[in-house]
Amino acid sequence: TPIMKNILIILLLSFTTMSANFAQDFEGEITYKLAYKNLPEEMGIYKAMLPKSSKLIIKNHMSKMQQNMSALIKMDIVSNAKTDYILIMVNALGKKIAYEPDVEEMKQGVYSVELKDDIKVIEGYKCNKAVIKDTADNLITYWYTKDLPSYNNSNLPNVDIEGFPMEYIVKQNGMTVRATVSKIDKKSIDDSEFELKKGYEKKTKEEIEEMMGGMKF
Repeated sequence: TPIMKNILIILLLSFTTMSANFAQDFEGEITYKLAYKNLPEEMGIYKAMLPKSSKLIIKNHMSKMQQNMSALIKMDIVSNAKTDYILIMVNALGKKIAYEPDVEEMKQGVYSVELKDDIKVIEGYKCNKAVIKDTADNLITYWYTKDLPSYNNSNLPNVDIEGFPMEYIVKQNGMTVRATVSKIDKKSIDDSEFELKKGYEKKTKEEIEEMMGGMKF
C-alpha cells in the first residue's frame, strides 16, 4: 500500500543516513530500539511488520546497518565513508538482491539545522539536541554525544553536526519513527562483515523499483 511504502521509505532513508560516514577510530556494534507514533489505522496487519530494533556494525570508516523489516524481509546497508560508497542488500521472501545507490543523487535537498541547548543522558552518554528541517517542513531531531567518534551525515549536504546520534526522530507525513541507542558493544569486527553476501544478485535502481511495485529510491 502507499502508506506502507511511505513507512519503508522513511526507514530506508533513516538507516542509510545512519550507516553513512561514521568517523574513524571506533569498532563494535550499536543497537537501536525503534518506536512509532501516529501510524494510520488503515495500516492494519502491516504494523506487525515494522521492526522493533536495528544494529549498526562499525569498523573505523566501514559500517553496516542490519535491519529486519519482518521475519521474511531483511536488509543490510554497507557504507564506506572514505569512498562515499553504499551497498544495500535485501533478502525478501528468500530472494536475495543487492543495489548500489547513486550517493550524489541521495545528497540532493536543502536542509536547515538548529542546535539547541537541551541536554539529556542516553545509555550513560551526555547528549545535545539538534533539529534538522527540510523545505517541506519534515523534521529530524538528533540527540548526539561528543563522547563517541564524530559522525558526519553525507546524505544531508548542508548538515555538519559534530558527534554521534544516540537518538534520532524522523517526522514525515504526520508519522514519527524514533530510534534510540539501547546498547553499545565495543569489540573486534571482521572485515568480511562489509562484503557482498554470498548468493546476492546485484540489480539496477530501475529493476529494484519495479520489484518494489514502483516505490522510488
